Amino acid sequence: MKHWTALKTSAALAICMTGSAGFADVTASDVWTNWRDQMVQFGYQISADEAASGGVLALSNIKLHIDLPENEGTVDVTLDGMEFREAGDGTVQIMMPATMPVRIHVAPKDEKVVDATVNYDTQGLLAVASGSPDNLTFTYSADSAALVLAGLVVDGKAIDLGGPVQMTMTNISGSSTAQKGAVINAQQSFATGTLDYILDVNDPKGTGEHMFMKGSLKDLKGGGSSAMPEGAEMADLPAALKAGMSFDGNFTYAGGANQIEFKGKDEQFTANTSSTGGAIRVAMSAGQLIYDVMAQGSSVNLMGSDIPLPVSFDMAQAGFKLMMPLMSGDDLQDFQVSVTLGDFTMADMLWGIFDPTGQLPRDPATVAFDVTGQVKLTKDLLDEKQMAEIGAAAPGEIHAASINGLTVRAAGAELTGAGAFTFDNTDLTSFDGMPRPQGALNLKLVGGNGLLDKLVAMGFVPEDQAMGARMMMGLFAIPGEGEDTLNSTIEVNEQGHVLANGQRLK
Repeated sequence: MKHWTALKTSAALAICMTGSAGFADVTASDVWTNWRDQMVQFGYQISADEAASGGVLALSNIKLHIDLPENEGTVDVTLDGMEFREAGDGTVQIMMPATMPVRIHVAPKDEKVVDATVNYDTQGLLAVASGSPDNLTFTYSADSAALVLAGLVVDGKAIDLGGPVQMTMTNISGSSTAQKGAVINAQQSFATGTLDYILDVNDPKGTGEHMFMKGSLKDLKGGGSSAMPEGAEMADLPAALKAGMSFDGNFTYAGGANQIEFKGKDEQFTANTSSTGGAIRVAMSAGQLIYDVMAQGSSVNLMGSDIPLPVSFDMAQAGFKLMMPLMSGDDLQDFQVSVTLGDFTMADMLWGIFDPTGQLPRDPATVAFDVTGQVKLTKDLLDEKQMAEIGAAAPGEIHAASINGLTVRAAGAELTGAGAFTFDNTDLTSFDGMPRPQGALNLKLVGGNGLLDKLVAMGFVPEDQAMGARMMMGLFAIPGEGEDTLNSTIEVNEQGHVLANGQRLK
């Protein structure tokens, strides 16, 4: 729940910095009221000193307060001030100082109190709100914007980290809209030329340990939409989702690099990573959760005192997708799990450790699979009380699963497959507590015997074990078209019998 509070705090501060979301007259008071209402929607108590004169609404001593869930403490955020200026054409300009301190006070229950000051630095910021009180459009641009940690105090003691902690974006542009009603529907989009971060800190306990992290992304773009029902309480996420809360956000970037260095008394570690691009999508509603991430052209180099030699590898594609239901119901709901590790290659130095004579083909390796199916949830996965009640029991039933694609390719061999199964949840005895499956999986192995021969010649696999492996392949597979090709169909029938190519195994 603390992670959810941190997410809400980040989102709320983003609204503070970039506004809310037409085209009719809008006043300074309208924009402030809209912004304040959104903070309340996120669960914050908010107050500020207001001074209005000549179409300018000046705010000072802006305070936001939120209670952590389950009485775990409080968080307070204080901003010095900003202005809403009516431009005379029906729009309102949001004015901020070039450096605006954001003071954050975190008082968790039974833990140390933390006070942090983060400076929000901008250059060339232009922010304009337009529209009507119930349908605001906000556009913004800036040459740069940075979040810089300016001070850290833990339990009343100032902490000297030794180096900078900051994130900077350049060439920023974006817009957001929010249409009020029984449900506040919002849409956002943004783009940046670069995003850079740096963390250069010493252990405040004086151990001499030092951590350095530096990274960048190029051409970062994003967008998304959200729906927030009126009166929904963000502290109760399951209830908010059932009331109609949802969001769907995506990010893309054209390339990036990261550098990590750690130095301690007895150990050290260095990592350098890069990629040529990628994409991230996160979406949540009462119906499902979607998490989809993909990186292109990844490269990793590692060195460390606990690593006997440098580790270096590349991957053309690395991706993971999870789609799953969250709420219980009588209807079947879809799920998906996909993993792609495509065209993996490693340095010849690593190959040389176990294959110094180069007997194994060093072609790029791939591991990929995509599984979809249907389940029926009997419990809400985000409801802590319901999940605690069931203990180690399953929160639902699986009814169908399809292996849409399976590929394992490495060292000159390739295994591919596809299949589909349904599950009888009334039969939990045939497979020792698992719902009885029914369906078939088709597999094809090319180059398996050749790889086994090479492993025997290299001394990795004893001859007697290799003979046992060949006997197993003969039991489960039949020769296919082409040299060193084996096919296999693994089937489970309605009686619960397991068959391999028509021969009963169980």
